Amino acid sequence: MKKIIALALGACLLGACCITGCGSGEKDPPKEETPPEAAGTELQTDRASIGYAFNDIFKNGEVADAAGGFATADDVTGARFFVDGGYKTGLSEITSRQDVKLELYNGTKTRIVNVSAGAAFTIPVAAVTADYNIAKYRIQYTFGDSILTYSPESSNPYIAKPDGWQIYVNEWLLRHVINDTYLEHQHLTKLRDFDFTVDPVNPATGTSDGSHTYPTVSSGNLTKRPGYEIYRLDIEIEDEDGKIERPFYNIGVVHAVNDSRYFGFFVMKSKEDRHEIMDELVMTWTHFSSRGIQRNYFDAGKPVEDPHWNEETRNFFRGFMAQETKSWGVFSYSMPGDAGSLVPGGGSYDTYLANSKKMQEFIENEVWGGKKFDICMTYTHLGSGAADNPKRIPHYFPTAMATELAGGNGDGTKPVLEFTYQFTTNNNLVDEEYSPLFDILRGKYDTYFERLAQDIKAYQKPVMFRLNNEMNTDWTSYSGIMNLLDPDIFTMTWRHLYDIFIANGVDNVIWVWNPIADSCPYSGWGEDLCYFPGTDYVQLLGGTSYEFNNYVGDAASQMTTFKKHYGDLYKKNKQYFDEYGMIIGEFACGSGGDATGALGRNADAQAKWVEGMFEELNAENPADYVKQIKGLIWFNCNDYAGGHITNRLKFTDANIKDRPETYTDLKKTWDAFKNGFANAK
Repeated sequence: MKKIIALALGACLLGACCITGCGSGEKDPPKEETPPEAAGTELQTDRASIGYAFNDIFKNGEVADAAGGFATADDVTGARFFVDGGYKTGLSEITSRQDVKLELYNGTKTRIVNVSAGAAFTIPVAAVTADYNIAKYRIQYTFGDSILTYSPESSNPYIAKPDGWQIYVNEWLLRHVINDTYLEHQHLTKLRDFDFTVDPVNPATGTSDGSHTYPTVSSGNLTKRPGYEIYRLDIEIEDEDGKIERPFYNIGVVHAVNDSRYFGFFVMKSKEDRHEIMDELVMTWTHFSSRGIQRNYFDAGKPVEDPHWNEETRNFFRGFMAQETKSWGVFSYSMPGDAGSLVPGGGSYDTYLANSKKMQEFIENEVWGGKKFDICMTYTHLGSGAADNPKRIPHYFPTAMATELAGGNGDGTKPVLEFTYQFTTNNNLVDEEYSPLFDILRGKYDTYFERLAQDIKAYQKPVMFRLNNEMNTDWTSYSGIMNLLDPDIFTMTWRHLYDIFIANGVDNVIWVWNPIADSCPYSGWGEDLCYFPGTDYVQLLGGTSYEFNNYVGDAASQMTTFKKHYGDLYKKNKQYFDEYGMIIGEFACGSGGDATGALGRNADAQAKWVEGMFEELNAENPADYVKQIKGLIWFNCNDYAGGHITNRLKFTDANIKDRPETYTDLKKTWDAFKNGFANAK
């Protein structure tokens, strides 16, 4: 059962009326008439509870904001007390194991006190709706036509460095939004000049600060508030057709100058520019010692079958979810998506097909010892160029090749297609400073998406549609850091495409949501759950966690095992997605790249890693994390940089020789796969 903790704005206003009208002689309704899930949502006026919240939880005035009208408990005209997943009608004590949030009202403003995070700030509005679903990562407050996202941040890994705060801000926070090229490419307008200095890239050196090849900041505004550093950005998404509901963004970052760990992170989107709210809010944020434990209250529940599915897709999904065996696939080549290569004899079609077939047959017969592909995985992205670029080359669904290489429905005769589709036009080269998500929201890709939907429907067979994998990162163009620091833009575009598919009668798509195991940038606002589009839009959970194995020395003793990688991921997901099946959308253990040493130096360690993986997968009594895994896709490609292999993940090239290196040194890894499949149930 989904646990959605939200407070209706209507209830706020009703509660406010009660405060001013409680002298009429009318009795409050009996407590038992209040539904259990709504208990405490009305404004509480018990003076003892308000006094305890204001004076006793913190005894050094941490809750107060005299300038905002919260000098003493007497200024508080009403309050709400959120404790461990629900609102309470009173508050007289708390423990160190609880998650406590306070909403204090004085008739014109709202004082937010996050007890378990040790932070407080004042929103200069009279009533708010609070969503605590993923309060450990972020809380969203709705008022008027605005949605304010607040993240209590404390994940800076550079705090031991003298310039640790600047490193974090420039690498994982403001890197794109302060860049004029980024703003220009997305058609974003600065509503006001930034009140802090941005250092541009010097053409002579190619850097802004001696190391970064993009604009950076050396500090925020240090004059507004003594002892604090503040960054304020006000940006409008240009939208001449009015398709974006809240195009005005007011962003605020604030921290104490002597504290590089804790900071307040605020992103507010509205139908009109509300900069005055953010201006006032950042002046009130404070951090102090926390009490309690921060928690999330989200639960995806049981995956909901899409009512639009055809019978074949529904049967495949049910079988996939129920199976105890594992479905396997390997990614080696993307299918061509450009218009000239979609049919036999056109463009690169025949070359791609021949290489894909050769690789699949070689892996099945030589590497896997006869084990056949259950899943055929491929990638396609939007194409090249922005949506308003007349020379943009769109990518389409390769229906003919998908039918030939995949075309299965789970009966074991042909592989089932997993189609990884990405909202990017530049292969995730984020330094090009372009994200297509804004144009998607503007509707500029709708015609193309309709064609995509119609082609996938015409394919007829089930498709595991893995959309925008690894979104909780800083290297994908659909990540939050590339989209106004707001993961909601990701979820809005996901739902937009989903709705287009349904409108075009698509009945064969199973949607796979696949974050990477360890979110990057290190933050709360960028964590995976911030990108979850909703249970009605997702049917399968995807997982990705690599062991790159580039160690120098005894790699076997330094590696993180398959059990550790995916056991930890299961623990992270269990409380949210326990009922969901998982497909490992891509993974691998490397054998040692030549960027950090001799190529293939850790081949023996790679083989031991694969042996350990199969010990887990083939166990007589498999662990719970193994039971959740329904499919696995080995990523048979290398990562390259500067002409060197950074991560040697490929385990064969089938003698295609598409790169100069060979893989005959990985025989032990091949044998580990053969033995693993031979011993599988």
